[in-house]
Amino acid sequence: MLTKRILSFLLIFVVFAAYARPNSGAHGQVADRSDYFPGQLLVASPKMRDPRFHKSVVYLVEHNAKGALGVIVNKIYGKGRLAKLMEGFGMTPGSAEERITLHFGGPVAADGAFILHTGDYKAARSRPVDKAISFTTDTRILKDVAAGKGPRRLLFVLGYAGWSAGQLQDEMARGDWSLAKPDEGLVFGDGKGDAWERIVGASEVPL
Repeated sequence: MLTKRILSFLLIFVVFAAYARPNSGAHGQVADRSDYFPGQLLVASPKMRDPRFHKSVVYLVEHNAKGALGVIVNKIYGKGRLAKLMEGFGMTPGSAEERITLHFGGPVAADGAFILHTGDYKAARSRPVDKAISFTTDTRILKDVAAGKGPRRLLFVLGYAGWSAGQLQDEMARGDWSLAKPDEGLVFGDGKGDAWERIVGASEVPL
């Protein structure tokens, strides 16, 4: 039901807001803390114990003293017409002919929508992670995409990954994750292969 979907999206937005970083420094980054990594990529170790994150690359949207939240960027559910997706959210698609890729973003709230997009698009409910990438849970962004007014690049995911306070640091210390710098090709996909394989293949340090 549409009402249940809307409530689900609102709940996710509230959860992300609860993890918001203190406003200290440019772009809201936490000052004087080198152990927080918002806007970075988490790369799963080949020895990752959790099968849900096998060969996963996670873009960290939030990471602070309260915990961490991110979305997997390299697990595709499938591709379909934007018009059908809009209809599923109760929107009138008009003449939308674009195709859109649906991604698995993580095991939490697997039926909730979460959208990363390039920073050229501005909307009231979009929140910047850094200058290059923003996020939103507002599916009305699809209307702008259909009208040719959307962001240059977009990643539409269902579900997200979450860690409690200190949990991610513990997993990194255990060797489950490594960090990598993001770029648009890795986050949004550029047709050059799976992000995990590209990062691990280019790394000079065994993950």
